[in-house]
Amino acid sequence: MIARTLCVFASLAVSLAAPVASAQDEENVLDNVVVRNRLYEPGGQLEVSLGVGLPLQSRLTAHYVFNVGVAYNLFDTFAVEARAGYAASRHTGLARSISESFLNREDKRVTDELADLWEMNLHGVAGVRWAPVYGKLSLLSDLPAHFQAYVWAGGGLGSFQRNSVIQCTQVVNRELGICDNRTSVDDRGSATQDYWVRETRVAPVVSAAVGFRFFILDKHGLRLELRDWVFQDKYRVNLVRDAWEAGEATGEPARSPGLTHLVQFDLGYTFSF
Repeated sequence: MIARTLCVFASLAVSLAAPVASAQDEENVLDNVVVRNRLYEPGGQLEVSLGVGLPLQSRLTAHYVFNVGVAYNLFDTFAVEARAGYAASRHTGLARSISESFLNREDKRVTDELADLWEMNLHGVAGVRWAPVYGKLSLLSDLPAHFQAYVWAGGGLGSFQRNSVIQCTQVVNRELGICDNRTSVDDRGSATQDYWVRETRVAPVVSAAVGFRFFILDKHGLRLELRDWVFQDKYRVNLVRDAWEAGEATGEPARSPGLTHLVQFDLGYTFSF
């Protein structure tokens, strides 16, 4: 009797264990599929990249950043990278409008320089890239797109220039706001030289980004990135117009100039060795 009861319990245990074992087998298969479908493992690879950054916000200056980079993937999810490049920059229409309307304003004989007028040119940064997310998108039924989502942080040095929009050292036409040697009053592009006060400096710059890197075949990749370049602002306050137009130093440095942010959308190409 006892033997028969044990046999019945044994049969029930086997019948209950079978679905659990099957489920575990299915989980193992799914895990293996996930690992097997991770087609790209960048760990241990060196990569070079090219990129261009377009401004997402432009108030007084606009920047178009061109970069080259070299990175080494220490692991599949972690890399160190160095980037160097040049930013083609210019004043926006708002800045030009301010400069043209300022010269004949009698209520602005003592004034402050404007913030966020520094333009970044040559620059170089080094940083780390952490890519904790690996994913796959099905663009078409037979065309999956593998990608990594990452964050990037680093810092370095940049060269900067600042062209004033209020300090004109040689006023050509105060009423029309002309501070250059244009040959036609209505044609700003005919000028070959302007007389606005210009400053240059080299200063630290910090950069941070979030982005996606899409893998194309084994060696190539497409990078989409939102990047912020951050550096300290610097300008003078309490400037006297008669003094700067006479070529004399005037004003004092702003005590809390704050930080300038250049927010860019970057589109890049990467090649892995």
